[in-house]
Amino acid sequence: MSVWRRYLVKDVTGRLVDLPSSLLDRADDGTAPLPHFAGRCVELVAAVIVGDRKSHARVTELAFTKLYFDQMGYVDAAKRERMIRLMLESCADRRCPQPPRDAGPEDFDRLSRRAGAARDQLIREFGWEPKPAERDAALSRLDPARLRGTRPGPVRTLH
Repeated sequence: MSVWRRYLVKDVTGRLVDLPSSLLDRADDGTAPLPHFAGRCVELVAAVIVGDRKSHARVTELAFTKLYFDQMGYVDAAKRERMIRLMLESCADRRCPQPPRDAGPEDFDRLSRRAGAARDQLIREFGWEPKPAERDAALSRLDPARLRGTRPGPVRTLH
């Protein structure tokens, strides 16, 4: 069994087109830019696919997000760091199962407000809420079993 990633980006016409993971990896690690994305924010579909590449592969995870590129076409490192920081802050109120002994209720209220604000900011800056047709289009392009017509019935949409 294999596990691999596939990416789709929304082009200027609104269609979802493939973005090879090797190209995205090089733009992310600073070794080769994607000049056509320079200075842009693109809507990205990231999929994890598990199974045999030739016959029984299935989309197991599907994420819709915004990805920012710097003026040269590399993944914007500052935006990436901000996203990670917001992700960590957004779950701060869920990470601590045992409160510190000296913590009072106002500490938890403050933590909860900060985490909620981080979640809201994360959604505003990096979230992409696709329309149902966009989700279906992504699944149609990404799910090999669906393309071959070997899976009966409707396909679950993963978030």
